Amino acid sequence: MRLRTFIATSMLDAMEQVRAALGDDAIIVSSVEGENGGFEVTATVDGRSSADESNEANLSLEDILRDRLTNTSRRTPQKPAHPAERTDDQDPRMQAASPDPVEAMAFDEDLLMGALKKHSLPPLLIDAILADANDVDMERLVDCLSYALEKRFNFDALPIAPRHPILLAGLPGAGKTVSAAKLAARAVVEGVRAEMISTDAERTGAAAQSAAYGTLLRMNVEHVETLDAMGLILDRRTDRLSDEAADRREACFIDTPATNPFNPQSFQTLKQQIDAAQHFAAAEPVLVLAAGGDARNMAETAEAFATLGVRRMIVTQVDVARRLGGVLTAAEVSNLAFAQISHTPYLARGLVAATPRRLAGFLLTDQQELPRLDLD
Repeated sequence: MRLRTFIATSMLDAMEQVRAALGDDAIIVSSVEGENGGFEVTATVDGRSSADESNEANLSLEDILRDRLTNTSRRTPQKPAHPAERTDDQDPRMQAASPDPVEAMAFDEDLLMGALKKHSLPPLLIDAILADANDVDMERLVDCLSYALEKRFNFDALPIAPRHPILLAGLPGAGKTVSAAKLAARAVVEGVRAEMISTDAERTGAAAQSAAYGTLLRMNVEHVETLDAMGLILDRRTDRLSDEAADRREACFIDTPATNPFNPQSFQTLKQQIDAAQHFAAAEPVLVLAAGGDARNMAETAEAFATLGVRRMIVTQVDVARRLGGVLTAAEVSNLAFAQISHTPYLARGLVAATPRRLAGFLLTDQQELPRLDLD
């Protein structure tokens, strides 16, 4: 399934773009109204023949990116503020985005190209980022790259106390349970009451792991094995919150079993959980995606989860990933927004908001050269 994203000043204009590009049979996957106006609509076409699906499977990553880069319009971010004019959100000291050597780098196109190549970004995506970085008149490399990333990708961090439950989904080993615990820890540190629901009845030790995090954080953890049991807990939570003070801050995180998006049965099981959680509590599904994987696989994975209504993703294992090209490719193809980044195994401060500047810092931070492997 190929997703296309259209950005317009009104929903009517966006729908006209969808029909013009995909025809009357297009299916709207998601529609989001921007904070500063405008609408972003993601659509696809269902009912394709097996020949169509075969042709798509044979497309190269370069072909997919070329289609994506050609047909998706981009917003124009504000130029980075002068240091004396930055707000707290723009201040690199507040964001802890990058070490001092990165902050001091002057803009150099060859240096930026080398950094992006080191992270194994596809050539077409490198060219697009370089073009955007050259489009802004700023002296520092990190400022130009931050601008390009903000123009190219979406960033939408999760609040500390989400209004509705956050349901985490992803591949085996992506770090869903740890991410749920980190989100809960972040809430607890800020004085927000947090709870966790584990629906993982497949992995050995899943219940014990969730319970251990609950004990450590002194929060309630429920382990359920059926949709009805999860629905009952969420229904009771909704009723309780409606009876309490409107300004009470509370957070709920749902940990799901590992999902293989390319296995119809596994994917259908997750869809049922998402549908149930949205029905009972308007829960938001969020993808947990581990960094460092193959770009094509990560792109297809993110695109598949986007068909379930996922709009944001948490990128994990950045501290052990040598290359982030797969992460950026996945975001480009799927149009998922970067929400949080995990770059430490520790619960405290374990997740940071994904911002253009912070991502630029990870891309520009010097890494040791990988050892040469003698395969002869």
